[in-house]
Amino acid sequence: MRKLSRTKLKNINGKGMAGCAGCSTAGNYGDGPEYTYNCWNYWGLQANCRNCVDVSADCYGPDYSDFYN
Repeated sequence: MRKLSRTKLKNINGKGMAGCAGCSTAGNYGDGPEYTYNCWNYWGLQANCRNCVDVSADCYGPDYSDFYN
């Protein structure tokens, strides 16, 4: 097994793809005072931006099942 250079790793991870460009990655999402934003704010994000933030499993509970089913 060989080590890959950083350049080769960057190409594997989708160099040139939008990824999280244009998405706010500040804060975290969940129910409770320890979170910056609530779950309703999380489900208000664009679908591609949801993969770019820290989110609690609470946001996938039964109260939010209409959003992820």
